[in-house]
Amino acid sequence: MKYSDAVKAMLLASINTLVSNPENYAVCPGKDFSRNRKLGVKDLILLLLTMEADCIKEELYLYFGRTTDAPSKAAFYKQRKKLKDDALRSLLIFFNRKCKKYLLDGKYSLIACDGSAADICRNPKDPDTFFEPNGKSTKGFNQIHINAFFSILDKKFTDLVVQPGRKRNEYRAFCQMVDRCDAQNPVIYLCDRNYASYNNFAHVIENGQFFLIRCTDARTEKLLGFSLDDVTTLDYHVERILSRSKAKKKRRHPELEECYRHICKDVPMDYLTEIQTEYSISLRVIRIEIAEGCYENLITNLPDMEFDLDDFKELYHLRWNEETAYRDLKYPLCLKAFHSKQYDYIVQEVWARAILYNFCSEISMHVEIPKKNRKHIYQINYSEAIKICRDFLRNNTQILDVEGLIAQNIEPIRPGRTFARQARFKLPMSFCYRN
Repeated sequence: MKYSDAVKAMLLASINTLVSNPENYAVCPGKDFSRNRKLGVKDLILLLLTMEADCIKEELYLYFGRTTDAPSKAAFYKQRKKLKDDALRSLLIFFNRKCKKYLLDGKYSLIACDGSAADICRNPKDPDTFFEPNGKSTKGFNQIHINAFFSILDKKFTDLVVQPGRKRNEYRAFCQMVDRCDAQNPVIYLCDRNYASYNNFAHVIENGQFFLIRCTDARTEKLLGFSLDDVTTLDYHVERILSRSKAKKKRRHPELEECYRHICKDVPMDYLTEIQTEYSISLRVIRIEIAEGCYENLITNLPDMEFDLDDFKELYHLRWNEETAYRDLKYPLCLKAFHSKQYDYIVQEVWARAILYNFCSEISMHVEIPKKNRKHIYQINYSEAIKICRDFLRNNTQILDVEGLIAQNIEPIRPGRTFARQARFKLPMSFCYRN
C-alpha cells in the first residue's frame, strides 16, 4: 500500500469515528442524520473538505458526478445545518492523532501561533464583521479573523479560533487555545510581537509549557526597567511581581519594590483576582542581532541548560512556516471563496480547509523527489500537491499515482532570497462570478 492510500484510510477512519457517534456532532441528537439520504453525513463531510471555488451545484457535480442522481443544493443546505459547530474540530484532532509526530531534539513540539484576516461576502447589516468604506474599499467590506496553532515540524494546523473581524482579540484566542491544548509532549509556542503580554506568558506557564515570543523595544524596556539603546546582546533573567494595585502599603514584598509591575484594570490578567492580588512570574529576556544593526527581543521561559543564544535565532525563524501555510489556505485551498453568507457556515468551511491542508501535508511530506545532478535543490510545488491530493480524496473510481504526480511538480529552492512583504487587499470571490 502506498503511503497516500494509508493517509486517506486514516482520514476516512477519523470520519467514521465521528459518524459512529451522531449525538456528539448533530445539532439535534436523535433526530438529525437519523435517516438515509442521498447526501449522508460522511459524504457531507467529504464534500466540505474537497470544495473548491465553484458554485454549490458544480461542487456537487464534481463530487457525485454530473448525473441526475446528484443531490440538490437544498439537500446540501439542510444537511450542513445539522452539523454541530465543533464537529470538524473533533475531526481535525482525530486525524492529527493518527499521524506521525515530529519533535525537536526528540522532546519538544514546536507550535507557531499567528492570526490572519479573511474577507467574506459583503453585508453592511452585520456590525461584527463589517468595516466602513476606507482607503481599502470604497463600499466597505466584511472580514473574519482566523487565529491558528500550527505545528511547524509536523506541518499541520492543530487548533483554530475564528472571530468576527470587529471583535478580533488575539490575546484571548491564544489563551483559549493554550488552555485546551492536549499535547502529549512539552510544547514551545512561537509567536510574533502581537502576543507579548503577561497574561499570555502566565497561561503557558500555568499549563506547564514553554514560549518564545518576540517583543518590541518599548515593552522590553518596561519589563527590564532599563534602556536597550547600547545593548547588542542580552540573556537576562527577571523576576516580576504583577499587581493591580499601586499602593505600596498593600504589597506583600515591599523590599522587592523594583520587581513590581502594575497591571491596569482594563488589561486582562486571569491570575489576578480579589483573592490572589499578586502573581509572581519568572522570565528570560533575549536580545540578538539578526542582521547588521538590526536587533530582535525575545521573551521566553526556556531553560538555559538546553537553549543558548545561538539556538533562538533559528527557532524563531521557523515561525515563518505558518505564514506560508496561511497563503496555501487562502489560494490553492480556496479560502477566498466561501460558499455561504452565514457566519456559522463560513467558520465550518475554515475548519474544513484546515483539515484538507493537514491531509495534503501528511502525504506531501513523505514524497521523495528523485535526486539528479541539478544546480539547485528542489522542493514540492505545494499548490499543485494540494490540487492532486484534493482530487485523490474526492475520487473513488479513478486510480491516481499521487506520489508520482506530486514528485513531478517541483520547484527550485533559492536560499537567502528576501522580498518586501506586500499587503494587498483582495475582496472575496463574488457569488455572481462562479461557474
